[in-house]
This record gives sequence, C-alpha cells and structure tokens, in this order.
Amino acid sequence: MRTLCADLGGTRLKLAAVENGVVLENEVSPIETNSGMENVLSNLAERCRAMMERHPGEWRGLGIAFPGILDEATRHVIHCSGKYAGADRIDLPEWARAALGLEMKLVNDARAAIIGEINYGSAAGETDAVMLILGTGIGTAAVCQGRVYRGKHGMAGLLGGHFSIAYDNGRRCICGGTGCLEAYAGTWALKELAEDPDYDFARLERDYLAGDAKARRLFDIQTKALGAGAVSLVHAFDAETVIFSGGGSRFSALIEAAERYVLDHAWTPWGKLKFITAAHPEDSVVLGLHSLFVHHVC
Repeated sequence: MRTLCADLGGTRLKLAAVENGVVLENEVSPIETNSGMENVLSNLAERCRAMMERHPGEWRGLGIAFPGILDEATRHVIHCSGKYAGADRIDLPEWARAALGLEMKLVNDARAAIIGEINYGSAAGETDAVMLILGTGIGTAAVCQGRVYRGKHGMAGLLGGHFSIAYDNGRRCICGGTGCLEAYAGTWALKELAEDPDYDFARLERDYLAGDAKARRLFDIQTKALGAGAVSLVHAFDAETVIFSGGGSRFSALIEAAERYVLDHAWTPWGKLKFITAAHPEDSVVLGLHSLFVHHVC
C-alpha cells in the first residue's frame, strides 16, 4: 500500500511517499499560498509526478491535508481564511484524476495529525484524546470513543485554538476574536509578544534555558495559555489523553509546564489525565493521510 501524502501549510508544502506506514521520502518546499489554488495545484502535481518517478510501482492514491474547513465526505474545501484563493471552486477529486490518475482524499491538517498519531505514532491505541499542534498557530482535533470527532458542519474539534482564555482586555486574534488561545501561543503570537519578527520556539527555548528575563516571561504566558486551552479541550470532549505535536512540542520544558497546569486545573473525577508528545511531529500529518487509505478512517 503506497500513497502520496501532501500537507498544504501556511508557508510550506510537505510531500511524502508512504508505504505501509513507513515514510519512504519526505520533501519540504516553500509555497505561495497567496498565488491562488490553481498555481498551488500545478506545483503540487509537478512534485507528485517527480516523486512517483523516483519510486516506480503502483500508487493507491493521494491524500491532501488542508488548513481550513472542509466537507471531507465530498472532498471539497468550504473555507480557508486568507489563503489558497479559489480552493472552494475547484473539484479536487477530478483534478487528482486528471493530473495524476489517482484517487484523492481530503482532510483538515490537524485532524490528519491525530489520525496519524493514533494509527502509527506515539498515541497508538488511544480512543479518547485531544491534540494541540504548536505551529504557526494552534491546531486542534479530537477523537471520542475511537472515532474522529467532526460534528454536523465538519468543524468540531478544530477550533480549540480559538477558545477564549482571556475575555477581559484579551489580545486580538487573527480570526477576529479576542483573547483566543492562538493569540497567546503559537509562533505568530510569540513573535508579536516578543516584538521580534524572527522570534520562534527554538529561540524561546535557547533564551529560556540561558535564564533570559524576557524569555521567562514569554514562557510563562505560553505555558498558561496552552494549559488553559488544553483544559477547555479536555472538558469539551471528555478526553482521557492530551497529545502535543508540532515544532513547538520539541521544547520539553514548555510542554511539561503546560501539563502541570492542566493537572492543576482540569476537573477529571474519573481519574488522571495522560499526556503524550509526538515522537516525530513532522510525520504526524502524512501518516494520517496514509491512514485514510489503509484504515479507511475518514
């Protein structure tokens, strides 16, 4: 079982060849999301063909992870805020057949990540879990009683980054809301809070471990924000497990502090929460896309 798996991010296109749950090749390239969806797909098709030539043989399909609201059953984009213009007007399954001769499956990127971790990653076997992905923003997803939670409009579990954690004089979020988790955590908020466009989680970790005062202040904001967001997700979805993924999850002290906050504030009379950090967060999404074909989870 071999699939192509494409993760369309905010600034990068990640394309992988995956066979029976093993990543054969993984390439990352810049992506101009403001150039329109047709240009993005043209670039994607070219890269897919090149990867297929490098790995000759039979291909089962193409999975695409998309950072927006989708109708995953019909494989149609409903909305993506400020990026991938025209995506909602394109018949993506027909494009995949015409351009690559492959069946295509479409899923939200955070949802793909939790599917990947539960089927192939560090959270294998978990049935009631929520995920927080620390990237440019904060992606979230939920699994309830062994099933990916989607809701009537396909949005359930995905908007945890926009749970309000500071309603009084809260920071303005890019979604238009006030006091959202994402307005305090995630790379774009970290840059604003640090007043430095080059600031990121790697810089935060380095400066924090060196005892820098600003880094310690930012660390405190991040851990409390992530902790409060995780508590809300646990309460909303009755989760037993909290999974952290994304580039920011590599900062172990940050994750450990957020976990302590959750344990101090979550109401779980049934028992103690479990915490898991993705061992290979860069593969969470592509393995989830592969799972759509292998395990028929969609």
